[in-house]
Amino acid sequence: MNKGSVTLSVVSHEQHALVDALIADLAGIDSPELARIILTQNLPETPPSTKGRRSPPVEVVRNRTPTGFGINHNAAFRKCDTEYFAVVNPDIALMGNPFPALIAALRAGAGVAAPAVLEPDGRLADTARGLITPLELIRRRLPTYAPPETPRWFAGMFLLFRCDAFAAVGGFDEGFFMYCEDFDVCARLRLAGWPLAFMPQVQVVHAAQQLSHRSLRHFRWHIASLGRMWSSTNFWRYRALIPQLEAEEDAGRSTLRPGPRTHS
Repeated sequence: MNKGSVTLSVVSHEQHALVDALIADLAGIDSPELARIILTQNLPETPPSTKGRRSPPVEVVRNRTPTGFGINHNAAFRKCDTEYFAVVNPDIALMGNPFPALIAALRAGAGVAAPAVLEPDGRLADTARGLITPLELIRRRLPTYAPPETPRWFAGMFLLFRCDAFAAVGGFDEGFFMYCEDFDVCARLRLAGWPLAFMPQVQVVHAAQQLSHRSLRHFRWHIASLGRMWSSTNFWRYRALIPQLEAEEDAGRSTLRPGPRTHS
């Protein structure tokens, strides 16, 4: 019986070569924490290659019609019977076992933990971010941009959740199709009292596709998601909470508190 504590969800859009590489990475690391992989094929494609590999069990879900990021990962979460739930993009490459340090942060009280993400050339990607505003979106594209000392959300290419925290906030908001689900779930976790843990000592590599920069359809989805997010109650509640969080951080209080607390 597999005693791993992590269920890993990955969604593929005809990305079988990347999925095979990710599964090979997971098979190649010594990761007793990983119980199984749930692979959702959002478009028809060949089965994953696991022959000859000591990879964790892989359950393949084949969608009849494509669905969004949140719907796919929420469906995988409903199959999860472990303590932790990992959401991982297929274009992630591992540099070792990321789970022990991330799990330690979750056991210390965080609701979600994220590693540092590197570009293929070794540069640090800006995945640990400040509150999304129009000005922040512009600043992130400037050469002088510096990431925030305390991130307010994590881009969703590699996230490890406590299952009780993820369930408590209702998982991803399925009203978003592809963009801003990651910000929204981080905001709702923080509003519910679950801290966010950035673990820069854990590193993974992401070959970002940045489809919203190259595809008109993805760009439209991105704009629609930003509009939905900026008009949401959760965004404005989180924006109002951040000054309080900053005051607590300036006072030297720990950002990892055991268990959730509720902000009014």
